[in-house]
Amino acid sequence: MKAMRRVGGFDIGGANVKAVRLDRLAGEAETWRAVSLPFEVWRHPDRLEDVLAEAGQRLHLDAADALALTMTAELADAFRTKREGVTCVCRAVARVFPEVSVRALSVPGRDWLPLERAFEAPLDFAANNWLASALHVAARHDDALFVDIGSTTTDIIPIRGGRVAARGLTDTQRLTHGELVYTGILRTNPNTLAATVPVGGLPCRTAAEHFATMADVHLLLGHITAADYTSPTADGRGTSPAEAAERLARLACADVETLAPAALQEMAAYLFERQLAAIGEALLQVLSTRETPQRPPLLAAGSGAFLVRELGRRLGLAVLDPLTPPDPAALAVLPALAAASLLADRLEREA
Repeated sequence: MKAMRRVGGFDIGGANVKAVRLDRLAGEAETWRAVSLPFEVWRHPDRLEDVLAEAGQRLHLDAADALALTMTAELADAFRTKREGVTCVCRAVARVFPEVSVRALSVPGRDWLPLERAFEAPLDFAANNWLASALHVAARHDDALFVDIGSTTTDIIPIRGGRVAARGLTDTQRLTHGELVYTGILRTNPNTLAATVPVGGLPCRTAAEHFATMADVHLLLGHITAADYTSPTADGRGTSPAEAAERLARLACADVETLAPAALQEMAAYLFERQLAAIGEALLQVLSTRETPQRPPLLAAGSGAFLVRELGRRLGLAVLDPLTPPDPAALAVLPALAAASLLADRLEREA
């Protein structure tokens, strides 16, 4: 009789904790469940264990055969260094799941190593969630550009010959090579994308304040719904289109009494174009490293996949689903699901 293997996967970010439980029957049939919990680690790093415990309880991960760990939370400024951040995350996981074997993904080695190794060399495990997703996708696509746009950042990862061909390993290297763009569909401040916005036919300088986010822009344009607006609002109020318009008006030091609805819609459309341009420039930078004239398809992932589809249309690139069969729900938690699946594969090879 074939044994059922249960493997958990964690993607512990600075603003969200995502977890997956994968149940697999000897590499044949598998089912999975996921949970995503908004959690701003820089505000309450001492509460990380509580959030991990809640995710674990919902998915019954205390009974898992193993847990796969990825993260980006180490960059949160609650930690003085990334070394401190990785150690804090690993310590929290170890305390919450003391009876479960935990492995973390080493970026230089591209291998799942026992959690103890992360305490010995923390920087090898920093910002490793993109690699889990890319390795998972590369097993399904021979030549492509994997573009994952989330609430905060965008990953642009080249895949060649069925292998991850990223030039950067650290966040800094990836920013330099265009493989990481610090813009996402929810938490990004619009003033990081545009020094001016059009108001009354003139360029109006944007306020250097945290008055609005790109979630307000995409909500007003109908790209997301209020239910998709899972990040905190800039003013602490609600996520209705009317409230989003009030926040966006303040980007030009105005309000909804001094700027007409049509003017705010045009401002939102302009900021959408600026975000597309920022991602498109990086995408073309990554494409410029190719030595062949053939242009690969884009693999659209993340909550901002609609941006990838629009870029593909404008650049004349095919846009494909990174998973086979397509599964929109999986794309929302792809790093965690990829981590669980990759570790399950590894455990089967070791058995």
